[in-house]
Amino acid sequence: MDIVDLALRVQDIIGLILAVLIVAILISIVLILRESARERRMWEESEEEDIFSPPRKRSTKKPLSEDSAASEEPTSVAGWKGKILKELEARKAWNALSRSAGRKSEAPKEEKPPETVFQPLQEEEVSIPLEQEKLQEEKQPQIPLEEPIEKSEPPQVVLERALKKLQGLGLDIKEAQPLLDEESIVFSPLLWEVKEEIRSGKEMGNIVVHTVFKTMPGYSGEEVVEMYRSGNLSVVEKMEARIRTAEGREFLVATLGLEYFRVPVLEKTFYEGHLSEKEYELLRALKFVDRNTKKDFARIVYRKIMSEEE
Repeated sequence: MDIVDLALRVQDIIGLILAVLIVAILISIVLILRESARERRMWEESEEEDIFSPPRKRSTKKPLSEDSAASEEPTSVAGWKGKILKELEARKAWNALSRSAGRKSEAPKEEKPPETVFQPLQEEEVSIPLEQEKLQEEKQPQIPLEEPIEKSEPPQVVLERALKKLQGLGLDIKEAQPLLDEESIVFSPLLWEVKEEIRSGKEMGNIVVHTVFKTMPGYSGEEVVEMYRSGNLSVVEKMEARIRTAEGREFLVATLGLEYFRVPVLEKTFYEGHLSEKEYELLRALKFVDRNTKKDFARIVYRKIMSEEE
């Protein structure tokens, strides 16, 4: 029974302590709410006082012309409002007066310039020696009328560089096989006339392949040929296949343009970025004028003439 009584007493003590704590917490909450309400009320009163509070005195001394009645401070809110309105009206009148006075003061006064007597300059002061004039002209920077044009590389130099690039990649321009077939060749109507003569029993004659060059303004035909012989392959335009008979007549039977001439190995190397566009064009022209290419061109033309197709 002693243990039970002790446990009951302990529970009573704990309950009493909890009750005291709850009461203390409630009291503190009430005090906090009252304090916050009091501070809020004081803050609102202070704001109202700030709005309608009288202006601070700037100086203790007053001008002699002011009335004693004006120096008295108003005791009510309405009195303070009236005083503030009067001060605002006085400031507006003073600002308008100061602006008009400022505008009048800003107006420039017309003053007559002092009369001056100009004396003629002497010749010694105006004249400049010829040597000094030359020095001044030399000092002035000369601006070029046109921008200097950069000279492009000669085609021969570009072609040599392209060949070295192919050699570095393990490629040989001579072993490159072009795509040359009847679809890339333009046949002339004279080819069917030659076919009719052959069917009638006449001899065909020889197939001659000519290299045709571009027409370049400012250059004669001989000068263009010399450019080609010196290694400038950019002047090549196309190839023509002609039939030369025993009687000395020539028939233009087929044409192969450089723009339709394709070399797969060179195209792959170009698209992979190993060759520039100019290098690729010159290498293609070099393969175009190769003797083996001309022979393949002549074989296709001969096969077309001898075929039975119309």
